[in-house]
Amino acid sequence: MAGATPTAEEAAQLGITGTPLTPYGAIRAGNKEGTIPEWKNDGCKIPADYKPMLGRDIGGAPWVDPYAADKPLFKITAENLAQYKDKVDIGNLELFRRYPKTYYMNVYPTHRSACYPNWVYENTIKNVMKPKLVNPPFYGLVDAHAQVPFPIPKIGVEAMWNMQLPDPLANPNLQHHDGVNQTWMVDSAGNKQQLSAFHQQNDKAYWDMSQPDTEIYFAMKSTQEIPPASANSIQLNRKYLRTDTKGQPFWSYIPGQRRVRLAPEFAYDGVAPTAGGIMLYDEGGGWLGKFDRFDFKLLGRKEMYISYNFNPSNNNNEAILTPGHLDPAAQRWELHRVWVVDATLRPGERHVQKEKMFYIDEDSWTLAAYAGIDQAGKTEKYFVQHAFEHYGVSRNAVYMQAETAYSFPKGAYAHWTFSGHMLGYYGTEQGHHIATKPYPASLFTPEGVQGGGVR
Repeated sequence: MAGATPTAEEAAQLGITGTPLTPYGAIRAGNKEGTIPEWKNDGCKIPADYKPMLGRDIGGAPWVDPYAADKPLFKITAENLAQYKDKVDIGNLELFRRYPKTYYMNVYPTHRSACYPNWVYENTIKNVMKPKLVNPPFYGLVDAHAQVPFPIPKIGVEAMWNMQLPDPLANPNLQHHDGVNQTWMVDSAGNKQQLSAFHQQNDKAYWDMSQPDTEIYFAMKSTQEIPPASANSIQLNRKYLRTDTKGQPFWSYIPGQRRVRLAPEFAYDGVAPTAGGIMLYDEGGGWLGKFDRFDFKLLGRKEMYISYNFNPSNNNNEAILTPGHLDPAAQRWELHRVWVVDATLRPGERHVQKEKMFYIDEDSWTLAAYAGIDQAGKTEKYFVQHAFEHYGVSRNAVYMQAETAYSFPKGAYAHWTFSGHMLGYYGTEQGHHIATKPYPASLFTPEGVQGGGVR
């Protein structure tokens, strides 16, 4: 199915104030029960006692929870799950089935705290008629820049592109920044170990208004710090708007070889080695790669309990890595509207999964949760992205600071954090160094990686 440019009447529904839809296409009004409030674009408040960070190696004031006074409204357990089942995603349902005695969900008051700079909203509305999908079923994107391309989506791939562009590392306020990404794993016996830590340098030309004609919307150079045996190994990833013709290539650099190699296996259902075998490459950030092997169906909006306004200070404590699942007491669930996309394997295509489900927050277009379904029809993967308020950089933004990925066949899970709280790293604005201008273009090239690599 092909998407369609919004009509003038549809586009007129978008606005910062006084319109049925928000600039990102979310329903402005709350729900009839009052359990989801109206979106008022008033979540951009910096707590009075917050002092900005001073740098990764210098330290600084910790993040301040703006909703610390909130108490859970109720707790969902295996015993009362039937009462709330219609608003619980299939991944959480599987966690309740496997861990009925230890797993639960604390549901808190809903805060529609997703808030982005007005220039992002204005640019999205101004240019809403421009973006187009080309070359199905690979679906490249053209004529889009510094905007949510399809705030009024008509098909699943449009919703997926919306999700891809304001991705976990593409906060519009942080066009150029670096930080530390670390991964921990808890195995089926409850043993936990740190798998890796990467120093990441990120450049999001898509969100840089001074670079209007970019084909690379996101570039990332990751230099491994942990474990010591892999120190100074480098991965380079470039994401293209014309993913149909360019793909999203990875290169790897191994110090002992002093060579940069294109890694074609970093695609589709290849297994990501740095995630303990838990994650497929196309599951990176929920989705990574071309769209050609699955049909993406937009199922519409649905009210769901999703991880929202997570307190990243929890990542200071390894105790949240409990056997079987992340400590429920460290998690915060809120009722929000999400866009649901169901991806089914296309006839004749090969993949270890036959279906993927995506739950995308309507206020921010960030992925809330993802579930992978195997060829037998069983939920085998479940990813939760934990959103929190990224205040302090001009204005707020909802930012996915941590992710928990469950592999049910393995009985194991991995937990990622960006900014390295468990390692004790603190940096400018919740763990990041923020560059005021783009990195040199050569930094994100195979030649630049090889020239800057060490043995």
